[in-house]
Amino acid sequence: MRLKSSYSFLKAYFNYTGSGNRIYARAVSEAMKVIRETAQENNLKPIQTYLHKQFSLKLTKDMLLRLVSQAMLQYQDPFSEIHYFNIIAAIDKNLITTKHRGIEIPIEGGWDKKNKKLIIFTFSQPNNMREELRVIKGLLKEFAPAGHLPADIKTAAYWDLSKGKIAEVDYQALQGVDRQSLIDAANRIN
Repeated sequence: MRLKSSYSFLKAYFNYTGSGNRIYARAVSEAMKVIRETAQENNLKPIQTYLHKQFSLKLTKDMLLRLVSQAMLQYQDPFSEIHYFNIIAAIDKNLITTKHRGIEIPIEGGWDKKNKKLIIFTFSQPNNMREELRVIKGLLKEFAPAGHLPADIKTAAYWDLSKGKIAEVDYQALQGVDRQSLIDAANRIN
């Protein structure tokens, strides 16, 4: 089973309860789709197209505008300084006790090679950022293919696209969570 996002896994790991706001979920989904297209094309055209689309969500437009604003404030040339990554952390079926044939967790965001900074796009305030990053670090270490993301990450940043804020932590100082707790969380996913 492939999850829609790393947040789906974090939700199971931390027993987060969702508000069930379908419009907000759709806005997040559309924003990530446009971000992926923008990274693939390496220009702002997909964002500009979405902003001028007749039937588009205002929430998504606001998120995309905050992304552009944050990128322009942090970088002189975001398209050459930030590289999009999408890694799949795969927990094998023989570790899963539920009906699923393994769990695939997408971990995606930006990579600032010069500053060795991992950028995670979020859509809510980072109230549990350190602990969530410990889970992501554990997933990358235990279940992601080797060599797909640099091992020398120094900083991790959460770019909150709901409020337009950035929070950063020292990634190297974080201890990744253990393998068994990740497997246990995967087995709680319905």
